[in-house]
Amino acid sequence: MLSATVTAATAAAGSGPWLAGNPGPAPSPVSVILTVSALVLVFGAFAVGTWPRRRLEAPLRDQIRSHPLVAFQARVDVKASVLGLMLSARGRLDLTVRGDAFEVSHPFPLARVMFGQVYCYRADQVTVEALPGLRRDWIEINGPPRAAARIQISNRSQNREIWNALVAAGAHPLGPPPQA
Repeated sequence: MLSATVTAATAAAGSGPWLAGNPGPAPSPVSVILTVSALVLVFGAFAVGTWPRRRLEAPLRDQIRSHPLVAFQARVDVKASVLGLMLSARGRLDLTVRGDAFEVSHPFPLARVMFGQVYCYRADQVTVEALPGLRRDWIEINGPPRAAARIQISNRSQNREIWNALVAAGAHPLGPPPQA
């Protein structure tokens, strides 16, 4: 009984480890400006860094999106080549095969622009290769050296279907298809 009275009195007073209480002083305007500026610089660097590839891919991207018939579509995990390193993309991207071309892009348009998460390929200009991995198999897509980025895509349950769709669109396979 006494314990309940002390707990209620402490809670009413607004003190105790279980209540948030005063969060502290408000951030200074300088720290807010520095934080926002740093974020703008980072996002700007991504956007500017991907701009040349986006500009080169623009006609192909427009051609792909104007083709009304989608031959194949799947959500895939992606690793993209950045300065020679294969880095994982955040979130799953969409693989869309239309006619003799395909794109791998983020479903959210702002992420496509800000992070350069759109990769367009003319199928007859790329090679595909199955790469076995420890936890999953990947399909590596290599485009022309100047135009398209090297990426690796994977969807554990659809790697064989993805491979078949890319080869049917005109991609040149290197080696056997993925196991699963």
